[in-house]
Amino acid sequence: MKKKTKIVTLDGEKAIRVSFATAVYAFLILLVVIIGIGSILAYGTHTEIGEKIAAKIAKVVPFPAAIVDWNHIVYINGVENNVNSVRQFYQTQSFSNDGLRVDFSTEIGKKRLEIKKREVLDKMVEDKIVEILAKKRGIEISEADVDLAVSAKLNEFGTAEQVKADLLKSYGWEVEDFKQLVVLPSMYTQALSQQILREQKSDAQAQSKIEKAQTDLKGGADFNEIVEKYSEGFSKENKGELGWVRKEQVIPELANSIFGTSVPEKNTIVESPIGFHIVEIENKKKEDGEDVLQLRQI
Repeated sequence: MKKKTKIVTLDGEKAIRVSFATAVYAFLILLVVIIGIGSILAYGTHTEIGEKIAAKIAKVVPFPAAIVDWNHIVYINGVENNVNSVRQFYQTQSFSNDGLRVDFSTEIGKKRLEIKKREVLDKMVEDKIVEILAKKRGIEISEADVDLAVSAKLNEFGTAEQVKADLLKSYGWEVEDFKQLVVLPSMYTQALSQQILREQKSDAQAQSKIEKAQTDLKGGADFNEIVEKYSEGFSKENKGELGWVRKEQVIPELANSIFGTSVPEKNTIVESPIGFHIVEIENKKKEDGEDVLQLRQI
């Protein structure tokens, strides 16, 4: 007599248990297949049908158009949305007075649109790089500041309601799109530019100051007096004394200068990420086969 498989039912329905892990693996495999197909269509073909299919897949599965600094991604769907805004702008404006006819359905028009796509992608990557560099310098644009800037822009171009209508007609944008795509990137660019100018001005002032200190030392001035007059570092409180140090205890730029095989020239200016230095070797000894130096600095 054959054994029958026992099926447990709940409320008349078969209770089928599917391994959670199996379901996850199946989903991941499907996702990889979709991404693979989408990538081939997006990057490996230049046919119109391929681009259309890739665009539809990209609405569900985001494909990277560019990766910035390894962990910041510009997605294809974002690029496509911006390109569509550019297309809408040209199609809703009248350029007949300039003798320009915009028709992206022609071969020439398609080539122009491809150029626009590259320009859009370049701009999005540039905006992302600027934002990353700004944040690395501690620059943060608050939501309140952006909203104020948006309001100012809306009032600058006319009444708020009229500008909103123009944005929607010309680009297909809401105010939030204008805020994220135009106002916020421009604020990061401006803030970063101002910060770099301040840094350059500060560097120039610091270099001028250390060069004056060097001139005074070469003229026979006392090191301690020069420290008191020019130094801004933490060592100023100890009249520039750093004590006995090993090579690994000193920042690389200074270590390479004073722990090198040749004796460094006296009163040499050394630049490092934290500023400009003049380091003097007061004494030298060996410990466990390593050089240990007694230093003071300006």
